[in-house]
Amino acid sequence: MVWQEFSFGGAMVPCDLDFQENVRAEAVEQVRRLRNHPALVLWCGNNEVETGWDSWGDRLEFKKSIRSEQRERVWQDYVVMFRDILKSAVTGYGNGVPYWPSSPGADFEDQANSYRNGDVHYWSVWSGKGEPIEEYRNQTPRFMSEYGFQSMPDLRTIRAFAGDSKDLRSPAMLNHERYINGFDRMQKYLAEYYRPPRDFAAFVYLSQVMQAEAIKTAAEHLRSEMPRTMGSIYWQLNDCWPVASWSSIDYFGRWKALQYYARRFYAPVLVAPVFNDGRIVVKVVSNRQSSFPAELRLRLMDMRGKVVAERTQSISIAALGSTAAMDFSAADFPGFDPANTFAVLELVEGKKQIARNVLYFARPRDLNLPTPHLTAEIAVDRTGYEVRVSSDTLARDVAVSFENLDAEPSDDYFDLLPGETGDLHVFSKANFAALKAAINVVSLADAVTPAR
Repeated sequence: MVWQEFSFGGAMVPCDLDFQENVRAEAVEQVRRLRNHPALVLWCGNNEVETGWDSWGDRLEFKKSIRSEQRERVWQDYVVMFRDILKSAVTGYGNGVPYWPSSPGADFEDQANSYRNGDVHYWSVWSGKGEPIEEYRNQTPRFMSEYGFQSMPDLRTIRAFAGDSKDLRSPAMLNHERYINGFDRMQKYLAEYYRPPRDFAAFVYLSQVMQAEAIKTAAEHLRSEMPRTMGSIYWQLNDCWPVASWSSIDYFGRWKALQYYARRFYAPVLVAPVFNDGRIVVKVVSNRQSSFPAELRLRLMDMRGKVVAERTQSISIAALGSTAAMDFSAADFPGFDPANTFAVLELVEGKKQIARNVLYFARPRDLNLPTPHLTAEIAVDRTGYEVRVSSDTLARDVAVSFENLDAEPSDDYFDLLPGETGDLHVFSKANFAALKAAINVVSLADAVTPAR
């Protein structure tokens, strides 16, 4: 589904009549050009123009420097542009597709970026003061239309613009970073959540895992808050040049960890567990049109795969909503140890598992993750290759790559339970011998320096 914005972002617009009429003509042209696209679901007048005028520091200083009647004129010209000119173009030529004046906004019913009404952009995590990732769970807007977290692109993409450089302060690296002091912010979060990376490749891997975990935290929380919160869009999908950014797909079309994660946390049925203040709280989110019965299974396991405790519960999953499923103290589980245990939650319908999630009870740097013995076997199939990955212990965020070869796995950055296998399809133009020689499998424990 496409949310199509007109090309206004962050700055107040000129107010002379010639400019307004020029915009009116172009808006009609663009709406007529795009109106028959089957994916078009919303036209939006601008990005952050209204909230910028309301609250950005430079705008507040500017407003102090002009007279009250001038401030009112600027605002009225904004209203003419985004409640009249653009709205009229969409209403008259847009085949019934809705129009929204500003993102964030409240359709002139409330102040922009209100948690009561309309959509919200939230950047206190990553930008601003760099709040902890867990702060995402305290946000419950009506619709979260922008939030994000940065990571490095694929290592092959980095080599395309920086060669063999590993220096984040080099001109090439700094020129390909989309946020002021972005590398400092990235390393700040990494130090708070992960043990130090073993090398530069591990740093790239960790940055992607951290980004994916951050957005997963936000997306699962926002989905679990239905019907209070009825949607979220993370910033951003892709890049227009090879950079470190908030994207989940880099410039060359290579998927980051976040893109694989997104298929899981935006799945039609989601198990959304949270550990907070010593309690395990589980909700089940469903986008199905009707309710259905299911069984929720929770297993508490140690890192070697031994089941320490388990709990099973029959529940009725509400249609198009979030269903509270479990809420209990972790202390109720004998053998519970935040650093040495984790929980596996599985939703079973009939005899089929339809959703699974893994809950950890501490930040990654505080977990006693074993270094797994990972094996990968590759074979040819009719449309590419099949790879089977297995592990003797818990392996978190298993990533399969092929050195400098371009290959597209059907899944990646997934958790493997002890003794479990992961089967994925790989499409590549490389031949079998080259792929077999280049295959590389790593997990989170492989990427960080061991605990002392």
